[in-house]
Amino acid sequence: MKPGLALPSLAAVAVVCTLPALSPLLSGTEWWIAPTTVVVAVVVSGAVHRASPLTQALLPLTQAVVTACAITAMFTSSHALAGFVPTPESVEALLSLIDDGRARMEGEPAPLAPRAEVSVILTIAFGLVAIVTDFLAVTVRAPALTALPLAGPLLAPLAVAEHGIDPLRVGLAAAGYLALLAVDTFGRATDWGPRRGPAFGVTVILGATRHALVATGVSATALALALLVPLATPHLSSSAIHDLAEGVRLGGQTVTTTHPMVSLRRDLSSPSDREVLEYRTSASQPGYLRTYVLDEFDGESWTMSSLTTSPDNRVTSTSPLPPAPGNQTGERVTTEITLADRARVTDFLPAPYAPREIEVAGDWFADPDSLMIFSTRGTTRETNYVVTSERPDPAPGEVADTPSGGAGVDDRFLDVPDDTSPSVAETTSSVIADSDTPHERAVALQEWFTSDGRFEYDLRPPPIPDGADPLSHFLLESRVGFCEQFAAAMTVMARQAGIPARVAVGYTSGEHVSGDTWRVTESDAHAWPELYFEGQGWLRFEPTPSSAEGQGSATVPEYTAPARPDGAAPDETPGTGDAAGEPPPEGSPTPEASEESEPDVTDGADDAGDSGSDGTGGTRSSVAWPLALVILALLSAPALVRAAVRRARLAVVSASVSAAPDRARAAFTELRDDLVDMGLPRDPAESPRALADRLAADHELDGAALEALWRVALAEESARYAPVPQVGRTLAADLATVRAGLRTSLPRPRRILAVLAPRSLLRLPRPPQRHTSGGTTR
Repeated sequence: MKPGLALPSLAAVAVVCTLPALSPLLSGTEWWIAPTTVVVAVVVSGAVHRASPLTQALLPLTQAVVTACAITAMFTSSHALAGFVPTPESVEALLSLIDDGRARMEGEPAPLAPRAEVSVILTIAFGLVAIVTDFLAVTVRAPALTALPLAGPLLAPLAVAEHGIDPLRVGLAAAGYLALLAVDTFGRATDWGPRRGPAFGVTVILGATRHALVATGVSATALALALLVPLATPHLSSSAIHDLAEGVRLGGQTVTTTHPMVSLRRDLSSPSDREVLEYRTSASQPGYLRTYVLDEFDGESWTMSSLTTSPDNRVTSTSPLPPAPGNQTGERVTTEITLADRARVTDFLPAPYAPREIEVAGDWFADPDSLMIFSTRGTTRETNYVVTSERPDPAPGEVADTPSGGAGVDDRFLDVPDDTSPSVAETTSSVIADSDTPHERAVALQEWFTSDGRFEYDLRPPPIPDGADPLSHFLLESRVGFCEQFAAAMTVMARQAGIPARVAVGYTSGEHVSGDTWRVTESDAHAWPELYFEGQGWLRFEPTPSSAEGQGSATVPEYTAPARPDGAAPDETPGTGDAAGEPPPEGSPTPEASEESEPDVTDGADDAGDSGSDGTGGTRSSVAWPLALVILALLSAPALVRAAVRRARLAVVSASVSAAPDRARAAFTELRDDLVDMGLPRDPAESPRALADRLAADHELDGAALEALWRVALAEESARYAPVPQVGRTLAADLATVRAGLRTSLPRPRRILAVLAPRSLLRLPRPPQRHTSGGTTR
């Protein structure tokens, strides 16, 4: 491949190597085709333009035109001239696709189906990345700056994907970037001298190896610091990218926000577990704090109905909120909520259900159907507000007597898409086969998820196979997930069982601090189904099985358990996992007793703490050895690389097939690198003879060291200027003798530093100077 094509081709490869990083955002792999096609179009158009007499200033414009034609041909060809030339009609169709894609991205959680409206946005973005990368790498000849556009595809998943990016995908993107730098370095090195002679090849290999190893070392060091610093500073927040992503809002009278399921997964996966809010409540055992309600299911994901603002649903401190659907009444609870100073700006307020009054500063609205409290402008991180709510807490017998049907609630809460897998309906029928009333059917569904170890709670469920239905795959095959999957699945099955249902997203009651004060952190984020019962209204259920990784404050409401034979019902109890459905063992302390007594220092939790638990289920000892090995490898890497460079160079010096000038040049280069490693002064304009004189005087060299130094210097001088260079065969041994002589004049710290941190690795070696018969130097 010609050098003129190598750099733009590698720039395109570097861009394509970032595509896999977006896999958490889109399902399947067919979406790769359109962005890759556009990247190839950018490369080809750039090569044609550079081969033409046109000015380079027009190159980005040429590539933009070709990109526009390629996108038109792939997405709106039916409206284009000749199938690829943009027209007003094709542009209008393209803008319509972009609007639809933006709506899907804002309204649905990842991974998205790679439909045309989503693929077109992705393709346009990669076209721009390819043009900018080509301009920086080839036109400006500053490939290092391509890290800026290439970082875009890597940052996008961090804003919405709860598990971040797979390390292999990051490594592939890094490999593409490093390959681009290596090709540029190779091109620059070959421009420094003639391309012939065995030593040239060795020097190029040494230079490329050194460059790659130094880049790898720098990358490894940066990665190690990224891993070690958060461990050394546990309170360090790592959510800046998420904050930036969540700060984007679109105005107007229709409210838009980060998708609730995206926020939920991000909170549960947050390594910082920062505080979200603190509240004081009049309830002895507070309920959940509900933020969002999702009532529309498209067969793949749950979304909320559009919310609009009007004077009728504006929140004021002098008027009550709209009444909750149904005839429910309950305990009157007052909750004073303070959002944490570091909490994200929010446009939906967490509040106990069902809110009746709220005192809050700013412009807020209450949706009459769901009673979500929202704003079109958001709020500050210091927002304080007071909510008065009527907590629904019916006795099990009251719910059990609820008649069938959903009078008083819209039929849309029973909607299930026609293309939902028939296996889901069959499973629902099997689970509720022995249930007669809506309450019995709801309890049967909840127990099916939480009993017999049928399902497993895991924040990192296995990926869904390509083409598989997410719901049926979860229910019938993997049976592994966290609250999002359990809440969504039970809601669909409840609708199929004839019970109006929706998904709620918010937080559990959190951790009891003292008195009437409770604290809620990111790990308390939760999703649960709300089911409607005539005469009772919307009641929450808890289908998520208990787990040590879940929220310890999750509870199973009393009314969701079947009545006992004696007519009694179990108390609502804190769970041991995301939602625990069993009462505490006999004799275990109640929450009230826990406040008055000291914890047992011999319990399992304390034992785990004494053994070095890091508070997240892992132990510091489990990572100590790997971290120690990483640190040791980083410390020894420079010395090993320098030893490899010296060995390769001495192989040239000692090789019988090497020409005399090449052996002399390799030996003299090694000597100069030794001086750099030792921190000794070195003047590039200094002749070999002058260098030998200075070193002998400054370091008082004598005997064997002095003679060896002069043999190395005179060999280089002969290689440079003599018609027939005279170079001895003892240069390898001479270098070792000179190195030992120079080290004796240095203090011990400098000798150690020369070995562990050789400075010569930061210099890129130039090809050897070539001797000609005319005695000139090239």
